[in-house]
Amino acid sequence: MNLRRIFLASMTALIFTPLHAQQATWKIGALYPLTGSLALLGTENLNGAKIAVEMINEQGGITGHKIELVTGDASTPDKAQSEAERLCSLENLKVITGTYSSGLSFAASQVVERHGGIYWETGGISDGLTKRGFKNYFRVVFTASQNGQLAAGLAKDLIAKNLKKDPKDLKIMVIHEDSDYGTSVAAAAEAKAKELGFVITDKTAYKATTTDLSPLILRIKAESPNIVIASSYANDALLIQRQMKQLGVNVDAFIGTGGIYGLPSFAEGLGSSVNGIFDTEGSANINTTALSKDAAKQLEEFKKRFIAAHGKPPSYVGTQGFVGTFLLLDSVLRKADSLEADRIRNVAFALDIPDGGTALGWGVKFAGESDAMRGQNLRAFPVAQQWQNGKLVVVSPEKTKTTDAILMPLPVWEKR
Repeated sequence: MNLRRIFLASMTALIFTPLHAQQATWKIGALYPLTGSLALLGTENLNGAKIAVEMINEQGGITGHKIELVTGDASTPDKAQSEAERLCSLENLKVITGTYSSGLSFAASQVVERHGGIYWETGGISDGLTKRGFKNYFRVVFTASQNGQLAAGLAKDLIAKNLKKDPKDLKIMVIHEDSDYGTSVAAAAEAKAKELGFVITDKTAYKATTTDLSPLILRIKAESPNIVIASSYANDALLIQRQMKQLGVNVDAFIGTGGIYGLPSFAEGLGSSVNGIFDTEGSANINTTALSKDAAKQLEEFKKRFIAAHGKPPSYVGTQGFVGTFLLLDSVLRKADSLEADRIRNVAFALDIPDGGTALGWGVKFAGESDAMRGQNLRAFPVAQQWQNGKLVVVSPEKTKTTDAILMPLPVWEKR
């Protein structure tokens, strides 16, 4: 009799439980460098992605499916490949997001493409990532060329103007770490700067893992450029600044192009010396009048949650992880109502979100299947920022800026 009652009670609970509450969890791969030299940046990206999942799950998930991120540590290209293989083969995952670094994205996405899964890139910007003709590769962020071109444009439109000099009377030196990311940004910055009439003194590569960049700094001293454009990652960006100070190398302006240049830890590492340094990438601090009401509200909620979880405001790196992941979940998987690649791909290519429709100010329209940049978000764009009073503020373009640029030329180290 007791068994009969238990059976009837179970059947009654099943009948009156909403259908969506019975749906299985949807697992999505999250590949980021969580150890090694890129761990700071990869972890920040992942932290943003986790908040996107948290917000979606609080809304009931996607048609009743709760979302779970299955992480993988892509600390090197080899590990990125092996972790992608594990997520696809052993975990049987059909959608992978990540990876922050272009080189890691190159490695991991080849594996996912071979398995027929979707690769959703939220951070890597090397142009070549979307020039491979991959069927299932989508990139939410802007390209390296866009970032490098913006750095050169910033040198003309803001720096040369404030120095009251013509570009032909100013010297630029381009320095970069030697991965796909650094090389791509540097090449675009050099080409655009030449086009704008600047004198390029040199373009020099270095290894981001090096612990002594004094030969590079002494080269800057010898070339005596007015402006340095640098593409760096984490430890190398701080090392450049510290050794420039140590060796007494001063320039009129310094433009970092993403990486750690936009992280609070960069300012913490330099103290007041950070003020005046420029950074080109996306921003969590753009003028919210450039956003739709929904996007502005979403950005405010994300910032509140990030601060509560980590005790500090989110950087752009964390925000790109949030925006890219939320877009995948809410605008793509929700409409596809599936983890099948064909359905996801069709929904992604059909997306048409106008500028200002995401929390980073971007719209979303992916380059189509016949486009050379297939899978690239054509409405993503970088902005120019500057450290002022220990805070990063947006100084260009006009529609997203929050204040004007200052400290041109940069004070010498003794006065910073």
